Amino acid sequence: MKHSGWLGAGVGLMVSACAGAEIGGPAESKLYPPAVYARRVSTNDVDVYWNCTRPEPTLVRFEGVVHNWRGGRVKFLELELVGADARDRYVSGGKTALKDFVLYTNQISPYALQVRPAGTEERFDLFYWYYIDARIGESGRQQFLARDACSPHQHRVPKPVN
Repeated sequence: MKHSGWLGAGVGLMVSACAGAEIGGPAESKLYPPAVYARRVSTNDVDVYWNCTRPEPTLVRFEGVVHNWRGGRVKFLELELVGADARDRYVSGGKTALKDFVLYTNQISPYALQVRPAGTEERFDLFYWYYIDARIGESGRQQFLARDACSPHQHRVPKPVN
């Protein structure tokens, strides 16, 4: 019976730690990304949210956040937006890395990049890659593609039904 007191205390500590994690944490994690981002893709580890805008005719701005929702440590996440012409050749591009080298469970990290189009782009493709810490060594690089990332019809975040 002496062990039941320790068990109760341990469960109480875990519950209070989980509750505190929602209150504290990084400031950017308090706003759920779909509220401000129009597009999303997901992997088994992360959600990538973004907006793709043209602040001027000769500039494509790509900005958003990456959310580690699974629980493994996501390391060294990089994103690259590339413009493809009608023959599927990449003619322009820009690349960035998250400011946070490691994303922990439920952490959200912002990013932004700009591309100066060559003028012949038919679409913009998003490539992104990262490593997962499996706690028994690291896995190989995880690589993904979101084709036509700036399309007005693809990768849309569903709007809430009122």
